[in-house]
Amino acid sequence: MSIEVWIGTSGYSFPDWVGPFYPPNTPAGRMLRYYARHFPLTELNYTFYRVPTPRELIHLVEKAPAGFRFVVKLYQSITHELKQEDAPAFQEALAAMSQTGALLGVLAQFPERFHNAKQTRAWVEQLAQWFGNYTLAVEFRHRSWDRETIRRWLHGLNVLQVSVDVPPLPTIFPTKLVLTDSTLYLRLHSRRAATWYADDKARYDYLYKDEELLEWVEAMRQARPRRAWILFNNCHRGQAAINAQRMEKLLRSFPQDFNLVPPPAYPEDSLFR
Repeated sequence: MSIEVWIGTSGYSFPDWVGPFYPPNTPAGRMLRYYARHFPLTELNYTFYRVPTPRELIHLVEKAPAGFRFVVKLYQSITHELKQEDAPAFQEALAAMSQTGALLGVLAQFPERFHNAKQTRAWVEQLAQWFGNYTLAVEFRHRSWDRETIRRWLHGLNVLQVSVDVPPLPTIFPTKLVLTDSTLYLRLHSRRAATWYADDKARYDYLYKDEELLEWVEAMRQARPRRAWILFNNCHRGQAAINAQRMEKLLRSFPQDFNLVPPPAYPEDSLFR
């Protein structure tokens, strides 16, 4: 059975993508429509910086074509400060998007200081209760979470563990394919070790080479997940979109192994409304 593959990027609304990916003079309000002509899903990153309203998420769904999907990143107070005050409002917004059928999953990205410990495991279990109505995926940045016991525990919680592509640094979670379910959730950040602990712009300023992408192609062919969500987070200067399109081409070289989900159909006259 071939692997169902969804490819996209971690966010889509970036001024420095105009030129490398978006046509010249594309305004921010038209970026999603253009993006959805090329990819079937995106991660929403702005929800990490503030809690979205139900109306905001519904508006995004209305701007995208039918069949387009979103993964929503949890607000930073929930994943980085371990606070529960904002969870109810976030749940309300997710429920509104979920009712449209456009919500593919929810992403909890934890910082490197979030180590594997009794308290932090309890927090993950709390998130699994709050957001268990959706496909919840957790990304751990610290290497202490790289345990088979953790993957079995997450499987019991019905939570996906994100596989990451990152530099080979001593304390961060290693680049490897991990599965807690039949779905692979892969996020490719950067392999730029020298700037990993610099600001975000420098950390994610990286363009993957074909041979690096092919490492993942072969890993997926060996692991045979039922489906794969592949999201590129090297968003500086449109590199994520460039690599996402390149990954699509590489996967199409193995039609017996991969079934790529195409971008949804968009009425041509609606593209720039």
